Amino acid sequence: MDGEVMSDNSFFKPTLLYKEFMILDLIEKDANITQREISKTIGVAVSMTNAYIENFVEKGLIKKKKHSTKTVEYFITNKGMERRKLLNIEYLNASQNIYNSAKENIVLFLNQVYNKGINNILLYGAGEVAELMLDVVGSEKNLLLSIAAVIDDDPRKQGNLLLNKPIISLKEIIHFRHDGILISSYTHHNKITDKLKTINYDDSKIIEFFNN
Repeated sequence: MDGEVMSDNSFFKPTLLYKEFMILDLIEKDANITQREISKTIGVAVSMTNAYIENFVEKGLIKKKKHSTKTVEYFITNKGMERRKLLNIEYLNASQNIYNSAKENIVLFLNQVYNKGINNILLYGAGEVAELMLDVVGSEKNLLLSIAAVIDDDPRKQGNLLLNKPIISLKEIIHFRHDGILISSYTHHNKITDKLKTINYDDSKIIEFFNN
């Protein structure tokens, strides 16, 4: 049910360095890729992609071989490969910093939940947020709070595992001992709250990670 904001590369697309990395990476993987395909991937107009490519040609990062007015092959140079590797390292470092920051926020939040006397919870929303929370709980030995299962309304997810935790339907929560339900969906958290209230789930046991 949970198509979260982290499901694609859109978080990084606004940066010029990320666009440069993506263009070089796409060309290195496919010399026959079109400017339209590149534009769609990085989320800019074709005219802007053409400007980027011409700039990279001038810098010696790529070469192009024109077969016709409509057919062009692109080749990344050795200089371009080195530039792509450098940008890749910078991208990974930036991603790691974002992950570490998110992890710290989750640890702080879950400790606050535990300090309120909630020891065992269910997550509601089997998306990227739930996966990150499960990863944090599994890797942080000082976290005493535990997660029993993950609820999701999508029948295609139910019966599967998310980081070794069962994905269940809402009606199955009676089979899992828990002190509360943490809503781990940003997109659908209001609908989930309303759904829990509809089944008369105790308001005091509904844990909001995202607040309006």
